[in-house]
Amino acid sequence: MSKIRKFIRQHYLTVIAVILLIIAIYGTVNYYLKEMGLMSYHKMTDVRGVFFEISLFQGAYLMILPPLAIMLIVIDNWHNKFKNGNIKNYLTRQSYKHFRKKLFLSTAKTALIYPLILLIFLGLSFILAKGGNDYAAVIENSLNYGDYTWAYHHFFLYIIRSALLLYIQGLMVSFFPLVFLNKVKNKVLIILFSYITWIVSILLLYAFPSMLLDIYFNYKINNAYLNYYSFLMYYNLDIDYYLYLFSLSCFTVFLFFINYFLIYGKKEKVVLQNEKEMV
Repeated sequence: MSKIRKFIRQHYLTVIAVILLIIAIYGTVNYYLKEMGLMSYHKMTDVRGVFFEISLFQGAYLMILPPLAIMLIVIDNWHNKFKNGNIKNYLTRQSYKHFRKKLFLSTAKTALIYPLILLIFLGLSFILAKGGNDYAAVIENSLNYGDYTWAYHHFFLYIIRSALLLYIQGLMVSFFPLVFLNKVKNKVLIILFSYITWIVSILLLYAFPSMLLDIYFNYKINNAYLNYYSFLMYYNLDIDYYLYLFSLSCFTVFLFFINYFLIYGKKEKVVLQNEKEMV
């Protein structure tokens, strides 16, 4: 018990992150079950059908909580290493190049949370459908999957594509706390700055390009390609997978470039920033 209490005391942000992920998953599935319970004709006999239906009931749970959970874990893992000039102590035992590599590898591992959620939903779908694979039951119950038709018949590829999108999205989210880790001392402020910056940047990215093109060039674009909020957003819209993958990857690479080369590019700059009186 003492080890558990010690872990919770030292890594309370990670504990909070796990709780948030549980709430996100439970809330989504519970909402789905309540809605489906209102349909007397509905029978959960098809794993793929249940999985698609759950993704349609994701709501605010998966939009708000998983990004915050990833940010909390990144901050929990690295805050102490940057707090109060501690980075100098770490750099006496390892090179700065190695330290920076560990920092970005850590965020890459944390980003695995997003595809892990996907696998959890897949497992829950299997349980709810009792392992069923009855497509005829779906047709009989008059359920229309629309854009999911291709995904239904290529389900394995669908899961791989989804996992790739979600992993890149998780990487994107994990890069936001890195912007403030070496500049802000207070954990709460890092969380607030990271989360607010994520929201504002995504809103601007989603709204501004389409507005500017429409106002000045009278050209309309589908800004769904710049919507990085929703969990598995792509499969709820009739957009090109590879174009969405490209746009998401470009923004993620952009954030990586800012962090890796501009913020953490030079050891001297990082150490001097770390020694300053931080917020």
